[in-house]
Amino acid sequence: MTSKNSIILFGLFSVLLLVLVGAINYSLDPQCYYRCETVEPSKKTLNTYYQAAQRVLAFPETELIILGSSRGETTPPLWIEKETGLKTLNLSVSGAELITKLTLLKIAEENAKLKKVIWLADYFDLIGESTDSKIKNTPALRKYFLSKTTEEGVQQKIKYLQSLIDHNTLEASLHFIGNREATTISKGAGSELRITDCESEDFKGKESAESLRKEVDLLYQNYAHGVLKPLQNPDSLKIFSDEMKRLRLHDVDVIILITPYHPEFLTRLKNEYPDIFEKHQKWIKALKSLETDGIKVVDSFQGMDEDDGSPKYWNDGVHFTCHYSIKMLSESL
Repeated sequence: MTSKNSIILFGLFSVLLLVLVGAINYSLDPQCYYRCETVEPSKKTLNTYYQAAQRVLAFPETELIILGSSRGETTPPLWIEKETGLKTLNLSVSGAELITKLTLLKIAEENAKLKKVIWLADYFDLIGESTDSKIKNTPALRKYFLSKTTEEGVQQKIKYLQSLIDHNTLEASLHFIGNREATTISKGAGSELRITDCESEDFKGKESAESLRKEVDLLYQNYAHGVLKPLQNPDSLKIFSDEMKRLRLHDVDVIILITPYHPEFLTRLKNEYPDIFEKHQKWIKALKSLETDGIKVVDSFQGMDEDDGSPKYWNDGVHFTCHYSIKMLSESL
């Protein structure tokens, strides 16, 4: 066989391999990127955002939703339900920011009996380029985007084709083969938490003092050097403001909870990155300006007086425990 024929044969083999990978990924569609034009409650998927949307359809009597990132996943929906008397879902999902939260909000408005929203506000909510691909690439969720956040035309089609042969998609497909029961329809993040434990003043948390110190430092490095560095988008603040006002026009009450950082994290941020800390202060001021009848802004950014930075209150530098979540919300519902 000549070298020319070898090259041709290798090229044909490579093309066939890519076609096979694309066919497998399209057929399994583990992240709901290709064959999920609508949200179906029974659909099996690894896409956590799609799973959150499924919860809304599974519980159409829902009256209150919690919208947050991973920092909202320790807010027990059953405790909120007990305190308010409103049927509650926690739609908090790791990585969720403004567009993700608004997408889930719109799905809830269409499919539930929404009366109240608890929005757990993160600084990175308003950083424009942080929307996860699990939202951008999912047809059933992408259609809820505001037009200015949606990529159109050739660029989107190229990304679509690239994702079919992407190694991350293939890895997801291989994982999906053995995890077809990944979707669990529950009341959302925090549903598994024992309310009596979370409420108790004897709550201990899951970390030791030593492991918590390590986690605080790890998250501080990650956030101060990465997550919190990009500038917030002024357009995103306006979108958020307009959406909150629109909810009030539809008689939906809102609680905006400005979430805290671990005391050591906050002190280091203030001392080592005063510019980032000052941007947080401006963001907080902007959120507070939204407070009006039916929109309550709860500023917990500086933490609560009893917060001693222990595992009772913190899982790491940015994720608070269910005990702390209950404390912050107990007088605001």
